[in-house]
Amino acid sequence: MSLVRVWTDVGQKKPKALLAKIFKKAGGSYTIRYLSALPENAKVFKYEDDEYEVDAESISEWLETDLETDLGFETQEDGTYAKVDSDSDYEPETDESETESDEEDLESDQEAEDEYESEEEEDDENIDEY
Repeated sequence: MSLVRVWTDVGQKKPKALLAKIFKKAGGSYTIRYLSALPENAKVFKYEDDEYEVDAESISEWLETDLETDLGFETQEDGTYAKVDSDSDYEPETDESETESDEEDLESDQEAEDEYESEEEEDDENIDEY
């Protein structure tokens, strides 16, 4: 079935959209089960055993996929899903040309500010003449 985000009262001022999967559709209502983190590991998720019936108005977003892997999860052998850290392999560039470019931008900004200030001074002098 489809993965969706469902508006859910979590005890805060505003409801929160939680990830769920539709398991059954009957008329205008849907039977869902939430994908929740395991208490012992916040990066491992499992579908709750409890099922909830919601209407279309409770669905905040249709995710247009049936696959948890499309949402950044890895399927585990025990039927759970591990959240994949998308930034785990990210290495920021430490290219010297970026640093030089940033310094040039700062110098250019300072020149533009100095030019603007000198134009303001000229305008002030012209005002004094009248």
